[in-house]
Amino acid sequence: MRLTQVVFTGIVLSVCVAILLSAPPEKADPVAGKAIFQEKCAECHNADNKETKDGPGFAGVKNGKLPSGRPATHDVILDLVTKGQESMPAFKELLSEQQREDVVAYVMTL
Repeated sequence: MRLTQVVFTGIVLSVCVAILLSAPPEKADPVAGKAIFQEKCAECHNADNKETKDGPGFAGVKNGKLPSGRPATHDVILDLVTKGQESMPAFKELLSEQQREDVVAYVMTL
């Protein structure tokens, strides 16, 4: 009986830890995302117009399309920020998950 309780307790604790570790980041904050964008992205991307620097400008993204013509959805933008593409670096190791979510929230307001 005692061994069963120990095993059961171990399983419950393991499940609790797994749930905590897989919890989504806090709600995305576009204000924080703007600050991160200005620090990490503005060198290559304009936020306030469509003019190209090293990368495209993002004005108008809130209307549903990226400059490439792809849909401007949360998942598409997060994938681009996380993995990069062409000359854009991946930010998976450079920004936390929360920071990437914040940048996505900001870009979706442009």
